[in-house]
Amino acid sequence: MRASIVTSQYCRVHQLLFIRSLQEWLAFSPAHIAHAFGDAMQVVEATCPRCLAMTQSAMHRQFPALYARSSGPVTPEG
Repeated sequence: MRASIVTSQYCRVHQLLFIRSLQEWLAFSPAHIAHAFGDAMQVVEATCPRCLAMTQSAMHRQFPALYARSSGPVTPEG
């Protein structure tokens, strides 16, 4: 019988592993993943919620005009 391999999303930057059954990102170092799951876990690099929040914050700082609240609806020019 062949052992099943689980694939999960992992953010190396923040060392967070997405646990599908819990629908949550949990802290796991690469060593912890290897110890806990061995060869049964294959990770795929992914962006976690912290990465997304950092990116959004950087975009707001770098391009404030794009995120400014307008007083009216956006209309095409022409």
